[in-house]
Amino acid sequence: MRIVIATTSGFHLRHLAREWIADGQDVTYMTYLPKFRIRRDGIPTTRARSYFWRLQPWSAAALFRPWSALRNAAVDRVLSHADAAYAADAPPCDIFIGLSAMADASARAAREKHGAKVVIERGSRHVLSQDALLRAGGARPLRESYIRRELASYDCADVIALPSDHTVESFVERGFPETKLFRNPNGVDLAQFPRTPRPPGPPRLLFVGQWSTRKGCDVITEVLRRNPDFDLTHVGTLADLPFPELPNVRTLGHRTHPQLRQEMERHHILLLPSREDGFGMVLSEALASGLPVIGSTRTGAPDLRALISMKESVEVVPPSDVPALEQAIRRMAAFVARQSHDRAILSEADKAELSWAAYARRYSVFLQTIV
Repeated sequence: MRIVIATTSGFHLRHLAREWIADGQDVTYMTYLPKFRIRRDGIPTTRARSYFWRLQPWSAAALFRPWSALRNAAVDRVLSHADAAYAADAPPCDIFIGLSAMADASARAAREKHGAKVVIERGSRHVLSQDALLRAGGARPLRESYIRRELASYDCADVIALPSDHTVESFVERGFPETKLFRNPNGVDLAQFPRTPRPPGPPRLLFVGQWSTRKGCDVITEVLRRNPDFDLTHVGTLADLPFPELPNVRTLGHRTHPQLRQEMERHHILLLPSREDGFGMVLSEALASGLPVIGSTRTGAPDLRALISMKESVEVVPPSDVPALEQAIRRMAAFVARQSHDRAILSEADKAELSWAAYARRYSVFLQTIV
């Protein structure tokens, strides 16, 4: 089976490509990233096509800080130009896997030229549902150009691949038949996030991601204001919310994966109370490191709770609910007090189920049903 994976900066699709190539699958990986980034993701450049130089200057500008006007314009250009380039260059394939909002002309070309089945990869809720939730929460709405490209990519899909139950539900609510939807929870790099011993001291909270309305950081701020005994560290960039001037919260800015692993060694509980988050791979990374997690119903927390054996290590709360988040933190602090020194949360069976290798195997089994 010949497979083309067409993406922009990679996202979770780089893990899928790496696993399949290592397993001997016939995969061509198409991306706008330069070759050194492709190699860093563990993908042989002999199996990849880099369009970084062909898409200049937009491919470079698209790597700028989030929310900058230049980056937004660059992303729009990269999506449309990469789509056109991939449409012209995509090799013969049986399966075309394209990133939503990017794959439109390229997906149609794969079907019309090669008879390929088209799988559109969407990492979040249906774009109209996502936009409505962001607007309702007071966040910046999605760009109209992005929404148009998302909807166009859904129209050309034989199947839409999604990471969580709540993302599937958002498509069903918009009239998509479940037979057209494939749910496959994201994996975790277990080598990068090994289990760590429980650090000393009272429970310390960790939040990883953009400090934004979308991620529920206004809710986190109110919880910290009401509970001065809570202590939180933020890892990530600042987005559409000011960082609170409170004595019990600090921001470290962006950190690499090795640096993030070090912060997980120093903390006890991870929070992700997002209003909308397709999955939130940091949840899996925290569990692998030994941190219990608190996630909203609109993250992958419910999916992870169903997958693992130690279900009390995952608390699920409604988004935008300050009292519910407060109570979940208190319950999780009690859980931390009961944890053993090695704070092992995931069993060996859990690790096998949450690995990227398992993610790729589930995908392979599914593809056999549609070819």
